[in-house]
Amino acid sequence: MRSWQKHARVALGAFLLVFGAVVYLGVHRRQAPPQTGGVKRTDPNAVVESTGAQVTQFKGARQNFRVEAENQLRYASGATRLKGARIFVDQRAGRNFRVTGREAELNETGTDVKLVGDVRMTSSDGLDARTGEASYSDSEGVVHAPGPVEFTTDRLSGNAVGMTYDKNRDVLWLLAKAVVKIAPDKQSKGGVEIFAGAAGVARRDKYMRFERGVRVLHAGQVIEADNATAFLSDDEKRIQMIELRDGSRVTSAKGASGSLQAMSARDINLTYAAEGERLERAVLAGDSAIQIAGSAPGRSRRIAGDWIDLQLGPDGNTVTSLGARDRVELDLPAEADAPRRVIRAPSLQASGEEGKGLTSASFGESVEFREIRPAGAAPRIARSRTLALTVKPGLGAVESARFAGGVRFEEGELRASARDARYFVDRGVIALAGTDEQTGQQPRVVDEQATIEAKRIDLQPEGPKVTASEGVNSVLQPARQQAAAQPGGQPPPQPTAPRPGQPAQATRMPAILKQDQPTNVTAANLEYDGGAGHAVYTGNVRLWQPGTTIKGNRLVLDDSKGDLTASGSVVTTMLLLQTNDKTKAKEQTPTTGAAADLHYEDAIRRATYTTNAHLSGTQGDLTADKIELYLDETGDEVERIEGYKTVNLLTTDGRRATGDRMTYFASDERYVMKGVPVKIIEECRETTGKTLTFFKSTDRIIVDGNEETRTQTKGGTKCGEPRFD
Repeated sequence: MRSWQKHARVALGAFLLVFGAVVYLGVHRRQAPPQTGGVKRTDPNAVVESTGAQVTQFKGARQNFRVEAENQLRYASGATRLKGARIFVDQRAGRNFRVTGREAELNETGTDVKLVGDVRMTSSDGLDARTGEASYSDSEGVVHAPGPVEFTTDRLSGNAVGMTYDKNRDVLWLLAKAVVKIAPDKQSKGGVEIFAGAAGVARRDKYMRFERGVRVLHAGQVIEADNATAFLSDDEKRIQMIELRDGSRVTSAKGASGSLQAMSARDINLTYAAEGERLERAVLAGDSAIQIAGSAPGRSRRIAGDWIDLQLGPDGNTVTSLGARDRVELDLPAEADAPRRVIRAPSLQASGEEGKGLTSASFGESVEFREIRPAGAAPRIARSRTLALTVKPGLGAVESARFAGGVRFEEGELRASARDARYFVDRGVIALAGTDEQTGQQPRVVDEQATIEAKRIDLQPEGPKVTASEGVNSVLQPARQQAAAQPGGQPPPQPTAPRPGQPAQATRMPAILKQDQPTNVTAANLEYDGGAGHAVYTGNVRLWQPGTTIKGNRLVLDDSKGDLTASGSVVTTMLLLQTNDKTKAKEQTPTTGAAADLHYEDAIRRATYTTNAHLSGTQGDLTADKIELYLDETGDEVERIEGYKTVNLLTTDGRRATGDRMTYFASDERYVMKGVPVKIIEECRETTGKTLTFFKSTDRIIVDGNEETRTQTKGGTKCGEPRFD
């Protein structure tokens, strides 16, 4: 398209030939032709009056200037008036011009010229310019037109109120209410409208200046600023750049996703492609912001910063590259399946490709990534040194986010940290990795209930869910107690912090663990599902508190029920209240257990050891295929013990007993054994029967329901070393 600046320059510059012609008349004093008889005087004050005046100026052998008038009047003062003036300028800039007006006035020295009354200039290439009055002062070298000015060409038209032209500097100014319009070409392209409080054309320096509120309608864009300067190419056929200053704004018609919708800043520089219509680059400075179209109305992306530099693709609308610095903010609105996201950083570099728009963005130095969750839910916030985003075309939905350097996540009571992290947005998973080189801190997840450390952690805040591997070290904190105890005197459930978007839930730690002390668990791997309330540790698992240890290859904690399951060479140590054989006082005594599997059920306070079960404590040393340990309501004291199949018991006072079934009652230190037969060996005696009951505290033995002697007694090879037959 032809540049609107070029058209305006040609039209207005040509109009100035009106004043050039008048100036010529003023500086070349003419001798009036002799009066002929019969001339009717039109002004009695004139000393000379003639009709049909004509003045012709030649340059070499070529005529290039001719003035005609219906009347010419000269006055005693030396002033001259021309009525019905017509000025012809041939072959000026390749065109022929004609200027007309009702009157032209020259002062006595010919240095001041005034043209008044329907002043009009036309050219051979279709230019038509009009004004009511114009004047020229040779001492100033400036032409003045105080009133309305209008001009038109084939496609160009414009108007203003007041005009000046400085012939020495070759600068034209439209003084007020300047309007320039260019009609679209045959392909409906190139239409431009320019509105300004004032406009200036610097022909020599190839630029135009607009002031006092500029508004340009161009190629589907609305360009506004307090002031603007437009620069032309050397051949004056296209726009190279427009500089907008103070209150600058550019808005575009609605485009496809990824296209530029709006820009605003204190100052904006716009650079155009070779044809002068397509925008290639924009540089914004001072409180800058741009808006990029989203996939649907109301989902536009906004980028703000003190300085923004953006490149556009061949269509002149799609942003393909962007740099920003100083107080940068990217605002991604909520989508149907994604929350609103706001990212702040000192710098941003975004890139993309033709046809796709921006597809990646990198933020540098002290980044804050914030997800605005549903109403009532805590925001999800991440901080790091740098952040690299992968997004769908057109700066669309975030697909993944890579955080590097001192990464910190928070959401309500949930905290996570690592050297580096990757956020898989579509799955809602945060992958934490890397040990901090300065502090040696491994990836860590912390909430009100637990701290988890490992070389690698995958965190899903919704739930939450945690997958940790390579050296898991976790600490389970004592849960805060509710204010009131539950009915029946039972201890209250322990509430955990509410998860985002979820109601608060009561959690329970197994009663075999001390409720007022933290619990440590180490393992090779961990899978935790907060929604299900399950924590699964695998690989060389060790759980411990002061006085309590559980080891195995696999450990499952169910914090919704308070249950615990362990498997794979399970070994346990617990401090339980049991009766001291000597003092008969209850005191904390270690109880150790071992089995292939362990299952603790908190609802009934039962710990079940199965397969090669072994339990040792003040009740004695017990082996069986399966052992059940029942605790009282506090979980601190043994209530009873059950043994099943191949039961073998060695009491602390030296008795050995075997059978198929055994029950130990801690309240009266009573053992009840059944089998075919039951055997008990004490000192040098062996007692057998179908049912055997004995009391450790009183040395009473009841066989088959009778306390009488219904036994077979065999002596051992040595007293004190009984043998089993």
